[in-house]
Amino acid sequence: MLARLTQLEFVPAARRFSQLQSLAAWFGEASYNTADGWSGKAQPSFQASPTFRTNCATWRTAHTTPYAHAAAGKNDAHPDPPVPAEHQDDAVNQTVAPASAGAGNGDKETDEYEKVRQIEEAHLAESMERLIMEAYKLLQKGDMEQAESLLQEGSVALEQGMGSESSHPRQAEILDQLSLFQFLQGKLPEAEMHARRSLVVIQDHFEIGDPAVCMCELRLGAILFSMGQYQEAKELIADSYEGLRSALGDASQVAGESQYYLALMTLLAADSEEAVTQTDPMLMQGLRNMRSNAGAGPLLVQAALREHNRLVDNELTSESWDKAAWLFRQEIRLRNGVDPGSEDLSLLLYQFATLQYTRGLYDEAEALTQFSLDIARSVYKHDENQTMLRRHRLGTVLDCKGNAEAANKILTESFNHFDKRLGPKNPLTGEAQFALGLSGMRRMLQARQSKEGLDPYSKVLAPKQEQNLMQQMQKGLQAMQAGFGADHMLVKKALTDYDLTASAIRGLETSR
Repeated sequence: MLARLTQLEFVPAARRFSQLQSLAAWFGEASYNTADGWSGKAQPSFQASPTFRTNCATWRTAHTTPYAHAAAGKNDAHPDPPVPAEHQDDAVNQTVAPASAGAGNGDKETDEYEKVRQIEEAHLAESMERLIMEAYKLLQKGDMEQAESLLQEGSVALEQGMGSESSHPRQAEILDQLSLFQFLQGKLPEAEMHARRSLVVIQDHFEIGDPAVCMCELRLGAILFSMGQYQEAKELIADSYEGLRSALGDASQVAGESQYYLALMTLLAADSEEAVTQTDPMLMQGLRNMRSNAGAGPLLVQAALREHNRLVDNELTSESWDKAAWLFRQEIRLRNGVDPGSEDLSLLLYQFATLQYTRGLYDEAEALTQFSLDIARSVYKHDENQTMLRRHRLGTVLDCKGNAEAANKILTESFNHFDKRLGPKNPLTGEAQFALGLSGMRRMLQARQSKEGLDPYSKVLAPKQEQNLMQQMQKGLQAMQAGFGADHMLVKKALTDYDLTASAIRGLETSR
């Protein structure tokens, strides 16, 4: 979090004091109702978990810059230690007292103003922190849209109160949180806009390399990585990693997040499975660090794995099958390390099994499908569609491995299931129909090619049976092409299998 008790730059006193009073009142007295939105002049409804409060307090303790430094012309890069909230009034008295001693009336009035102004600033800081905590409460409840809306309104109120010509670190704080929430939802253009604004504002107040700047660089870098803008993302993430690691240590959540995205950058250039595997420790440590975030840990991990999976999709799109497989295996290791037995892991295993099935790597495809099926039976107890989907893939793999009896039984079940629930034109129904026809043709061809050959009666029936099976394959293939698209890997494999089968039949006819 960018939760700091940093102070405003020195501007005309009356105007700034008025702004602080109005903003502190707005944030402190308004409450947010998830059904009706903001309601003014209500008692604050913000509550925070003890862990989250501790995290905020720890960050604030490490990175507080009292206003007295700016007013006295001191360097913000070396702030005095922060003052706990419960002792802020005493601290203000201590700050004001030396200047007041022996001063004239004008100095006394200035000191009195400064004392009140610092109190108002502290109130604003506390109210902002509560606002963000309420957003995290909504986030943890799954009300992502409401949490984003809350931060949107808070950001607008803060910017309107401060004036368009001024900036305040609190603006960067709320914009950073807003961009994070949008990133978690995959709203990348909006997240990029707010992350860039956050970085610009924070750079007005802190030097390059300051942890506050590094955190904003990290947020923008992760968003740009997700958008495929790798060059700018790499520079931002590398800078943030060095700064956060130096200031907060390797074990901090944000340093771990930077490390994770830096490792993803490394994967872009990986040209062997060994090079991919070498990034495992960085990625796993980053995920563990992110998971320790008391407010959004699971969602940060989910978003991070989403970005790894984006790399898998890139390789699948470019038909770089080997690298896609390397990355699939890595993501399985990562997901199994942070969330074993999960729905997402089961889906990932199924997807990888399908890739290996289309590549003819049937032993690995069978093992992956069985692993996925085992998890599915646990997590999809009341969803027969999901378990049948995996059983169907297992049937197609077993048929390719020559286990025709087991394959035919499973494929008959999957065809009847999908045909009844999804209809005959669904691509899954089509694939099951195609696979049944292909399995029948394989048995027919094996019998015809065997030494014994077909008995006289079967020879009479064979041409009609083969015609029916090929028509069944054609019908299934048409449903697959319509539903999956002509470029889908399953469609391409089905076309290849169809052509090979037709060629085998023609070969037998020619040899008669």
